[in-house]
Amino acid sequence: MTATASDDTPPAPATRKALRAAAYAAAGLVPALLGLPALALVALGAVLCVTRAGIPVLSLALTAVRALTDLQRLLVRGLLGEDVPSPPRPGPLRAAHDGATWRCAAFAVLNAPLGALLFAVHLPVRLYGLALLSYPLWFRAVHQNGHDGLELTGATPLDTWPRVWAVAAAGLLVLVLAEWAARRLTAAVRLLARTLLAPLRLAERVHDLEETRALAVRDAAATLRRIERDLHDGAQVRIVALAMALTRARAALSAPEPSPAEADKARHLLDQSLGNARTALAELRDLVRGIHPPVLDNGLAPALASLSSDIETPALRVDLRTALPKTPRPPEAVETIAYFCAAELLANAARHAGAGHIAVSARTEEDGRMLVLVVEDDGRGGAAVRPAGTGTSSGLRGLAERVRTVDGTLSLDSPAGGPTTATVRLPLAPQGETT
Repeated sequence: MTATASDDTPPAPATRKALRAAAYAAAGLVPALLGLPALALVALGAVLCVTRAGIPVLSLALTAVRALTDLQRLLVRGLLGEDVPSPPRPGPLRAAHDGATWRCAAFAVLNAPLGALLFAVHLPVRLYGLALLSYPLWFRAVHQNGHDGLELTGATPLDTWPRVWAVAAAGLLVLVLAEWAARRLTAAVRLLARTLLAPLRLAERVHDLEETRALAVRDAAATLRRIERDLHDGAQVRIVALAMALTRARAALSAPEPSPAEADKARHLLDQSLGNARTALAELRDLVRGIHPPVLDNGLAPALASLSSDIETPALRVDLRTALPKTPRPPEAVETIAYFCAAELLANAARHAGAGHIAVSARTEEDGRMLVLVVEDDGRGGAAVRPAGTGTSSGLRGLAERVRTVDGTLSLDSPAGGPTTATVRLPLAPQGETT
Protein backbone atom coordinates (compact mmCIF):
# COMPACT_ATOMS: atom_id res chain seq x y z
CA MET A 1 0.00 0.00 0.00
CA THR A 2 1.49 3.29 -1.10
CA ALA A 3 1.82 6.13 1.36
CA THR A 4 -0.02 9.29 0.47
CA ALA A 5 1.13 12.80 1.21
CA SER A 6 -0.25 14.33 4.36
CA ASP A 7 -2.61 17.29 4.20
CA ASP A 8 -0.15 19.19 6.43
CA THR A 9 2.54 19.16 3.73
CA PRO A 10 3.63 22.78 3.21
CA PRO A 11 3.05 24.21 -0.26
CA ALA A 12 5.92 24.25 -2.70
CA PRO A 13 8.07 27.41 -2.85
CA ALA A 14 6.64 28.35 -6.26
CA THR A 15 3.10 28.02 -4.89
CA ARG A 16 3.93 30.13 -1.82
CA LYS A 17 5.51 32.74 -4.08
CA ALA A 18 2.39 32.87 -6.26
CA LEU A 19 0.12 33.14 -3.22
CA ARG A 20 2.22 35.98 -1.81
CA ALA A 21 2.12 37.79 -5.15
CA ALA A 22 -1.68 37.44 -5.24
CA ALA A 23 -1.88 38.72 -1.65
CA TYR A 24 0.23 41.72 -2.63
CA ALA A 25 -2.01 42.42 -5.63
CA ALA A 26 -5.05 42.48 -3.32
CA ALA A 27 -3.45 44.38 -0.43
CA GLY A 28 -1.54 46.85 -2.57
CA LEU A 29 -4.57 48.01 -4.55
CA VAL A 30 -5.86 50.30 -1.78
CA PRO A 31 -2.64 52.31 -1.18
CA ALA A 32 -2.06 52.40 -4.94
CA LEU A 33 -5.47 53.98 -5.55
CA LEU A 34 -5.16 56.25 -2.51
CA GLY A 35 -2.09 57.70 -4.17
CA LEU A 36 -4.30 59.38 -6.78
CA PRO A 37 -6.00 61.89 -4.41
CA ALA A 38 -2.66 62.47 -2.71
CA LEU A 39 -1.13 63.27 -6.08
CA ALA A 40 -4.02 65.64 -6.76
CA LEU A 41 -3.01 67.50 -3.59
CA VAL A 42 0.57 67.55 -4.88
CA ALA A 43 -0.67 69.14 -8.09
CA LEU A 44 -2.66 71.67 -6.06
CA GLY A 45 0.44 72.54 -4.04
CA ALA A 46 2.44 72.96 -7.25
CA VAL A 47 -0.20 75.37 -8.55
CA LEU A 48 -0.16 77.30 -5.27
CA CYS A 49 3.62 77.66 -5.37
CA VAL A 50 3.12 81.17 -6.74
CA THR A 51 1.85 82.05 -3.25
CA ARG A 52 3.38 81.67 0.20
CA ALA A 53 1.10 78.74 0.98
CA GLY A 54 2.33 76.73 -1.99
CA ILE A 55 5.51 75.18 -0.55
CA PRO A 56 3.91 74.17 2.81
CA VAL A 57 0.88 72.63 1.03
CA LEU A 58 3.15 70.88 -1.45
CA SER A 59 5.38 69.56 1.35
CA LEU A 60 2.42 68.23 3.36
CA ALA A 61 0.97 66.55 0.26
CA LEU A 62 4.34 64.95 -0.50
CA THR A 63 4.56 63.80 3.12
CA ALA A 64 1.20 62.04 2.68
CA VAL A 65 2.48 60.41 -0.51
CA ARG A 66 5.61 59.35 1.38
CA ALA A 67 3.44 57.68 4.05
CA LEU A 68 1.58 55.70 1.36
CA THR A 69 4.82 54.58 -0.23
CA ASP A 70 6.10 53.53 3.20
CA LEU A 71 3.10 51.20 3.37
CA GLN A 72 3.92 49.95 -0.13
CA ARG A 73 7.51 49.36 1.00
CA LEU A 74 6.25 47.19 3.87
CA LEU A 75 4.02 45.19 1.51
CA VAL A 76 6.83 44.70 -0.99
CA ARG A 77 9.15 43.49 1.77
CA GLY A 78 6.61 41.24 3.51
CA LEU A 79 4.87 39.70 0.48
CA LEU A 80 7.28 39.98 -2.44
CA GLY A 81 10.49 39.45 -0.46
CA GLU A 82 12.12 42.62 -1.81
CA ASP A 83 13.89 44.43 1.02
CA VAL A 84 13.87 48.11 0.05
CA PRO A 85 15.60 50.35 2.62
CA SER A 86 13.97 53.64 3.48
CA PRO A 87 15.87 56.85 2.66
CA PRO A 88 16.27 59.51 5.37
CA ARG A 89 13.00 61.28 6.05
CA PRO A 90 12.91 65.11 5.89
CA GLY A 91 10.70 67.30 8.06
CA PRO A 92 7.05 67.65 7.03
CA LEU A 93 7.63 71.19 5.76
CA ARG A 94 10.88 70.29 3.98
CA ALA A 95 9.55 67.43 1.83
CA ALA A 96 9.31 69.65 -1.26
CA HIS A 97 13.10 70.06 -1.18
CA ASP A 98 13.86 66.32 -0.81
CA GLY A 99 14.71 64.32 -3.91
CA ALA A 100 13.84 60.97 -2.33
CA THR A 101 10.32 62.21 -1.58
CA TRP A 102 9.85 63.25 -5.20
CA ARG A 103 10.95 59.78 -6.29
CA CYS A 104 8.28 58.38 -3.96
CA ALA A 105 5.76 60.61 -5.74
CA ALA A 106 6.94 59.23 -9.10
CA PHE A 107 6.45 55.71 -7.72
CA ALA A 108 2.89 56.62 -6.69
CA VAL A 109 2.16 57.95 -10.20
CA LEU A 110 3.39 54.78 -11.91
CA ASN A 111 2.08 52.39 -9.28
CA ALA A 112 -1.56 53.54 -9.50
CA PRO A 113 -2.24 52.03 -12.97
CA LEU A 114 0.26 49.23 -12.37
CA GLY A 115 -1.43 48.24 -9.10
CA ALA A 116 -4.88 48.26 -10.71
CA LEU A 117 -3.64 46.17 -13.63
CA LEU A 118 -1.87 43.75 -11.28
CA PHE A 119 -5.05 43.32 -9.25
CA ALA A 120 -7.10 42.72 -12.39
CA VAL A 121 -4.69 40.10 -13.74
CA HIS A 122 -4.37 38.27 -10.43
CA LEU A 123 -8.04 38.10 -9.48
CA PRO A 124 -10.79 39.00 -12.05
CA VAL A 125 -8.92 37.70 -15.11
CA ARG A 126 -7.94 34.48 -13.35
CA LEU A 127 -11.48 33.95 -12.08
CA TYR A 128 -12.75 34.49 -15.62
CA GLY A 129 -10.23 31.95 -16.93
CA LEU A 130 -11.27 29.42 -14.27
CA ALA A 131 -14.91 29.94 -15.18
CA LEU A 132 -14.16 29.26 -18.85
CA LEU A 133 -11.99 26.25 -18.01
CA SER A 134 -14.77 24.70 -15.94
CA TYR A 135 -17.44 25.42 -18.58
CA PRO A 136 -17.91 21.71 -19.44
CA LEU A 137 -19.01 21.12 -15.85
CA TRP A 138 -21.72 23.74 -15.60
CA PHE A 139 -22.86 24.71 -19.12
CA ARG A 140 -25.97 22.43 -18.88
CA ALA A 141 -27.09 24.36 -15.79
CA VAL A 142 -27.53 27.51 -17.93
CA HIS A 143 -30.56 27.84 -20.21
CA GLN A 144 -30.67 30.64 -22.72
CA ASN A 145 -32.98 31.12 -25.72
CA GLY A 146 -34.14 27.52 -25.64
CA HIS A 147 -30.77 25.83 -25.48
CA ASP A 148 -28.18 24.86 -22.88
CA GLY A 149 -25.11 26.96 -22.22
CA LEU A 150 -24.13 30.46 -23.18
CA GLU A 151 -24.23 32.19 -26.54
CA LEU A 152 -21.20 33.58 -28.28
CA THR A 153 -23.55 35.62 -30.48
CA GLY A 154 -27.25 35.46 -31.01
CA ALA A 155 -26.80 32.76 -33.66
CA THR A 156 -23.88 30.84 -32.10
CA PRO A 157 -24.89 28.96 -28.96
CA LEU A 158 -22.12 27.19 -27.06
CA ASP A 159 -24.05 23.99 -26.48
CA THR A 160 -22.18 21.35 -28.48
CA TRP A 161 -19.21 19.45 -27.08
CA PRO A 162 -16.68 20.76 -29.62
CA ARG A 163 -17.70 24.32 -28.75
CA VAL A 164 -17.74 23.51 -25.02
CA TRP A 165 -14.17 22.17 -25.16
CA ALA A 166 -13.12 25.17 -27.23
CA VAL A 167 -14.39 27.41 -24.41
CA ALA A 168 -12.43 25.34 -21.89
CA ALA A 169 -9.28 25.64 -24.06
CA ALA A 170 -9.81 29.39 -24.22
CA GLY A 171 -10.06 29.43 -20.42
CA LEU A 172 -6.78 27.53 -20.13
CA LEU A 173 -5.13 30.03 -22.50
CA VAL A 174 -6.46 32.92 -20.40
CA LEU A 175 -4.98 31.35 -17.24
CA VAL A 176 -1.60 30.82 -18.90
CA LEU A 177 -1.52 34.40 -20.19
CA ALA A 178 -2.64 35.71 -16.79
CA GLU A 179 0.16 33.81 -15.06
CA TRP A 180 2.71 35.19 -17.53
CA ALA A 181 1.39 38.74 -17.14
CA ALA A 182 1.25 38.45 -13.35
CA ARG A 183 4.90 37.45 -13.16
CA ARG A 184 5.96 40.29 -15.47
CA LEU A 185 3.90 42.86 -13.58
CA THR A 186 5.19 41.64 -10.21
CA ALA A 187 8.76 41.89 -11.49
CA ALA A 188 7.96 45.42 -12.68
CA VAL A 189 6.73 46.33 -9.17
CA ARG A 190 9.95 45.00 -7.63
CA LEU A 191 12.06 46.93 -10.13
CA LEU A 192 10.03 50.08 -9.58
CA ALA A 193 10.39 49.77 -5.81
CA ARG A 194 14.15 49.20 -6.02
CA THR A 195 14.57 52.13 -8.40
CA LEU A 196 12.33 54.77 -6.82
CA LEU A 197 11.73 53.83 -3.18
CA ALA A 198 15.29 52.91 -2.20
CA PRO A 199 17.82 55.66 -1.42
CA LEU A 200 20.33 56.53 -4.09
CA ARG A 201 23.77 55.00 -3.62
CA LEU A 202 25.35 58.40 -3.13
CA ALA A 203 22.69 59.52 -0.65
CA GLU A 204 22.95 56.23 1.23
CA ARG A 205 26.73 56.56 1.35
CA VAL A 206 26.50 60.16 2.61
CA HIS A 207 24.01 59.12 5.28
CA ASP A 208 26.26 56.23 6.33
CA LEU A 209 29.27 58.56 6.49
CA GLU A 210 27.29 60.99 8.63
CA GLU A 211 26.40 58.19 11.03
CA THR A 212 29.96 56.84 11.20
CA ARG A 213 31.32 60.33 11.72
CA ALA A 214 28.90 60.82 14.59
CA LEU A 215 29.98 57.46 16.02
CA ALA A 216 33.64 58.42 15.73
CA VAL A 217 33.04 61.77 17.43
CA ARG A 218 31.05 60.10 20.20
CA ASP A 219 33.72 57.43 20.65
CA ALA A 220 36.46 60.07 20.81
CA ALA A 221 34.47 62.10 23.34
CA ALA A 222 33.88 58.99 25.48
CA THR A 223 37.60 58.17 25.30
CA LEU A 224 38.52 61.69 26.40
CA ARG A 225 36.04 61.52 29.28
CA ARG A 226 37.49 58.17 30.34
CA ILE A 227 41.05 59.52 30.20
CA GLU A 228 40.03 62.59 32.20
CA ARG A 229 38.25 60.45 34.79
CA ASP A 230 41.16 58.02 35.10
CA LEU A 231 43.65 60.86 35.45
CA HIS A 232 41.49 62.73 37.96
CA ASP A 233 40.59 59.71 40.11
CA GLY A 234 43.86 57.80 39.73
CA ALA A 235 47.22 59.26 38.81
CA GLN A 236 46.34 62.82 39.84
CA VAL A 237 45.33 61.68 43.34
CA ARG A 238 48.52 59.64 43.66
CA ILE A 239 50.71 62.55 42.56
CA VAL A 240 48.96 64.94 44.97
CA ALA A 241 49.51 62.45 47.81
CA LEU A 242 53.13 62.11 46.68
CA ALA A 243 53.66 65.88 46.80
CA MET A 244 52.05 66.15 50.25
CA ALA A 245 54.15 63.28 51.63
CA LEU A 246 57.36 64.78 50.23
CA THR A 247 56.45 68.16 51.76
CA ARG A 248 55.93 66.57 55.16
CA ALA A 249 59.18 64.61 54.84
CA ARG A 250 61.07 67.79 53.99
CA ALA A 251 59.51 69.50 57.01
CA ALA A 252 60.59 66.60 59.26
CA LEU A 253 64.15 66.82 57.94
CA SER A 254 64.37 70.62 57.95
CA ALA A 255 65.79 70.78 61.49
CA PRO A 256 69.62 71.02 61.71
CA GLU A 257 69.72 67.86 63.81
CA PRO A 258 66.45 65.92 63.44
CA SER A 259 65.51 63.59 66.21
CA PRO A 260 65.34 59.81 65.64
CA ALA A 261 61.52 60.02 65.68
CA GLU A 262 61.51 62.70 62.99
CA ALA A 263 64.01 60.70 60.93
CA ASP A 264 61.80 57.59 61.19
CA LYS A 265 58.78 59.68 60.21
CA ALA A 266 60.65 61.07 57.21
CA ARG A 267 61.71 57.55 56.12
CA HIS A 268 58.08 56.38 56.46
CA LEU A 269 56.86 59.31 54.35
CA LEU A 270 59.53 58.65 51.73
CA ASP A 271 58.53 54.98 51.55
CA GLN A 272 54.89 56.03 51.19
CA SER A 273 55.88 58.51 48.47
CA LEU A 274 57.80 55.81 46.61
CA GLY A 275 54.76 53.54 46.73
CA ASN A 276 52.49 56.31 45.42
CA ALA A 277 54.96 57.08 42.64
CA ARG A 278 55.06 53.45 41.53
CA THR A 279 51.27 53.17 41.66
CA ALA A 280 50.83 56.38 39.66
CA LEU A 281 53.36 55.15 37.10
CA ALA A 282 51.50 51.84 36.74
CA GLU A 283 48.17 53.66 36.31
CA LEU A 284 49.67 55.95 33.67
CA ARG A 285 51.06 52.92 31.82
CA ASP A 286 47.62 51.26 31.91
CA LEU A 287 46.08 54.48 30.64
CA VAL A 288 48.54 54.71 27.76
CA ARG A 289 47.96 51.03 26.97
CA GLY A 290 44.22 51.73 26.75
CA ILE A 291 44.82 54.53 24.24
CA HIS A 292 47.33 52.71 22.03
CA PRO A 293 48.82 49.42 23.23
CA PRO A 294 52.62 49.51 22.80
CA VAL A 295 52.51 45.81 21.82
CA LEU A 296 50.90 46.90 18.54
CA ASP A 297 54.17 48.56 17.55
CA ASN A 298 55.40 45.08 16.57
CA GLY A 299 52.30 44.26 14.54
CA LEU A 300 48.83 42.83 15.02
CA ALA A 301 49.88 39.17 15.10
CA PRO A 302 52.27 39.58 18.11
CA ALA A 303 49.64 41.73 19.83
CA LEU A 304 47.00 39.01 19.45
CA ALA A 305 49.51 36.43 20.69
CA SER A 306 50.12 38.58 23.78
CA LEU A 307 46.36 38.86 24.39
CA SER A 308 45.90 35.11 24.07
CA SER A 309 48.73 34.30 26.47
CA ASP A 310 47.44 36.84 29.01
CA ILE A 311 43.96 35.31 29.12
CA GLU A 312 44.91 31.62 28.87
CA THR A 313 44.63 29.65 32.12
CA PRO A 314 44.69 25.95 33.06
CA ALA A 315 40.88 25.96 32.79
CA LEU A 316 40.76 27.96 29.55
CA ARG A 317 42.63 27.04 26.38
CA VAL A 318 43.13 29.62 23.63
CA ASP A 319 44.12 28.63 20.08
CA LEU A 320 45.44 31.42 17.85
CA ARG A 321 45.86 31.21 14.07
CA THR A 322 47.07 34.25 12.13
CA ALA A 323 47.70 34.61 8.42
CA LEU A 324 48.62 38.27 8.12
CA PRO A 325 51.16 39.64 5.66
CA LYS A 326 54.12 41.43 7.21
CA THR A 327 54.14 44.03 4.45
CA PRO A 328 52.21 46.10 3.84
CA ARG A 329 50.83 46.36 7.38
CA PRO A 330 47.18 47.29 7.90
CA PRO A 331 46.46 50.93 8.73
CA GLU A 332 47.12 51.84 12.36
CA ALA A 333 43.44 52.58 13.01
CA VAL A 334 42.42 49.16 11.68
CA GLU A 335 45.05 47.35 13.76
CA THR A 336 43.96 49.22 16.90
CA ILE A 337 40.27 48.43 16.34
CA ALA A 338 41.04 44.77 15.63
CA TYR A 339 43.13 44.55 18.82
CA PHE A 340 40.45 46.07 21.04
CA CYS A 341 37.77 43.89 19.41
CA ALA A 342 39.82 40.79 20.14
CA ALA A 343 40.44 41.94 23.72
CA GLU A 344 36.72 42.59 24.36
CA LEU A 345 35.58 39.34 22.73
CA LEU A 346 38.16 37.29 24.63
CA ALA A 347 37.19 38.95 27.91
CA ASN A 348 33.49 38.28 27.26
CA ALA A 349 34.16 34.61 26.48
CA ALA A 350 36.33 34.15 29.57
CA ARG A 351 34.22 36.08 32.10
CA HIS A 352 30.62 35.71 30.98
CA ALA A 353 30.29 32.72 28.63
CA GLY A 354 31.92 30.10 30.85
CA ALA A 355 34.01 28.91 27.92
CA GLY A 356 36.70 26.26 28.19
CA HIS A 357 38.13 26.74 24.71
CA ILE A 358 38.48 29.83 22.53
CA ALA A 359 39.66 29.83 18.92
CA VAL A 360 40.97 33.11 17.50
CA SER A 361 41.88 33.56 13.85
CA ALA A 362 43.00 36.62 11.91
CA ARG A 363 43.50 36.64 8.16
CA THR A 364 43.12 38.79 5.08
CA GLU A 365 40.60 38.15 2.33
CA GLU A 366 39.58 39.65 -1.01
CA ASP A 367 43.18 39.93 -2.24
CA GLY A 368 44.33 41.67 0.91
CA ARG A 369 41.53 44.26 0.96
CA MET A 370 39.70 42.87 4.00
CA LEU A 371 40.95 41.96 7.48
CA VAL A 372 38.81 39.23 9.07
CA LEU A 373 38.98 38.50 12.80
CA VAL A 374 37.01 35.50 14.10
CA VAL A 375 36.63 34.64 17.80
CA GLU A 376 34.77 31.39 18.57
CA ASP A 377 34.12 29.93 22.02
CA ASP A 378 32.30 26.86 23.37
CA GLY A 379 30.48 28.79 26.10
CA ARG A 380 26.81 28.95 26.96
CA GLY A 381 25.87 31.29 24.10
CA GLY A 382 22.97 33.71 24.08
CA ALA A 383 25.10 36.80 23.42
CA ALA A 384 23.52 39.64 21.45
CA VAL A 385 24.32 43.15 20.29
CA ARG A 386 21.75 45.16 22.22
CA PRO A 387 20.42 48.17 20.32
CA ALA A 388 20.87 51.64 21.73
CA GLY A 389 18.06 52.98 23.88
CA THR A 390 17.24 49.68 25.59
CA GLY A 391 18.46 50.96 28.95
CA THR A 392 21.26 48.39 29.15
CA SER A 393 24.89 48.82 28.23
CA SER A 394 26.51 46.49 25.77
CA GLY A 395 30.21 46.16 25.09
CA LEU A 396 29.30 44.37 21.86
CA ARG A 397 27.27 47.37 20.74
CA GLY A 398 30.30 49.55 21.44
CA LEU A 399 32.41 47.23 19.28
CA ALA A 400 29.84 47.35 16.47
CA GLU A 401 29.87 51.14 16.56
CA ARG A 402 33.66 51.26 16.66
CA VAL A 403 34.10 49.00 13.61
CA ARG A 404 31.56 51.08 11.69
CA THR A 405 33.85 54.10 11.93
CA VAL A 406 36.11 52.40 9.37
CA ASP A 407 33.21 50.88 7.36
CA GLY A 408 33.64 47.53 9.09
CA THR A 409 31.02 45.06 10.29
CA LEU A 410 30.52 42.89 13.35
CA SER A 411 28.37 39.77 12.98
CA LEU A 412 27.46 37.52 15.89
CA ASP A 413 26.13 33.96 15.83
CA SER A 414 25.34 32.90 19.41
CA PRO A 415 22.46 30.43 19.82
CA ALA A 416 21.41 29.45 23.32
CA GLY A 417 23.74 26.73 24.55
CA GLY A 418 26.57 27.86 22.26
CA PRO A 419 28.87 27.93 20.50
CA THR A 420 29.37 31.65 19.92
CA THR A 421 31.11 32.95 16.80
CA ALA A 422 31.93 36.63 16.41
CA THR A 423 33.26 37.81 13.05
CA VAL A 424 34.79 41.26 12.58
CA ARG A 425 35.41 42.42 9.01
CA LEU A 426 37.55 45.54 8.56
CA PRO A 427 38.30 46.94 5.09
CA LEU A 428 41.95 47.77 4.45
CA ALA A 429 43.37 50.55 2.32
CA PRO A 430 44.47 49.52 -1.16
CA GLN A 431 48.03 48.25 -1.23
CA GLY A 432 49.27 51.20 -3.21
CA GLU A 433 47.74 53.74 -0.85
CA THR A 434 49.89 55.42 1.76
CA THR A 435 48.52 55.16 5.26
